Amino acid sequence: MSVVRNNFVKISRFFIVFALSIYSFGQNVGNEKLKAMLIVGYQEDGTQKAIDKIEAISQLFEENGIEVFEFYNEKANWEEIVKVAPECSFMVYCGHGSNLGENGNAGGLVINSFVSTEEIQNQLRLKDNAIVIFQSVCNGAGSSADDDGDIGAIEAKNRVYNYAYPFFEIGAAVYYANNYDGGCKSFLKYFLEGETVKSCFEKSIYHFNTVEFDESFDGFFGKKISVASSIPMGKTTRTTYINGVKKVEQIPSSKSYDIAFAGSPEVLISSLLTNK
Repeated sequence: MSVVRNNFVKISRFFIVFALSIYSFGQNVGNEKLKAMLIVGYQEDGTQKAIDKIEAISQLFEENGIEVFEFYNEKANWEEIVKVAPECSFMVYCGHGSNLGENGNAGGLVINSFVSTEEIQNQLRLKDNAIVIFQSVCNGAGSSADDDGDIGAIEAKNRVYNYAYPFFEIGAAVYYANNYDGGCKSFLKYFLEGETVKSCFEKSIYHFNTVEFDESFDGFFGKKISVASSIPMGKTTRTTYINGVKKVEQIPSSKSYDIAFAGSPEVLISSLLTNK
């Protein structure tokens, strides 16, 4: 998980890797396949690790008969992503977080270029009721690698809200973010097996996580927002890039907010299968 701000400070945090099983079954509407686009932004010496994580999700999609479009690293071109997006019911992003949202809030993407919340709203069009997934993105699930201690549940909620609402504005049904390796894959596995998205969120929460709140998502009728936290023990490894100089340090662990759900709780895979 990493963050890019306007002063080009870039920070990474490493998380526990969890092994997960893969289940498969076809997901087609007549002769029309569901489609997913997977985006990995440049992340310094963590780029290949990020690609490996997203490749596991790509494999899960393919094993379930879902066509994938991969935009990794130097191939993550915004103009090409915009062209493919209207065909896609799934969008998966793994990259730096940013403060390119409205009024300097969390939001936007960092690929080969900086993409703001405004550009997402004005240029990106996914299929109706699309599922948007953020894997290990700073601010995306609440916490950021450059946080110095517990940010509090209210700030975590604000960050998730600011990341999610632009996708709801363009017609997406669900936003889900997870900072644990394998967490997004677990969520998608349950969804492809026929679970509601709210059930998928609940099943992707580990025993050491606590759901901080389950509230209405302001401005979007019927949508909810939830964030799960944990209190890790010991120290956290923090890797910082400032003007190209890498710095690795051990910092005290603090409460973090690493799994988030926003959207319509009862969405099922069938809602995508019938959405042509």
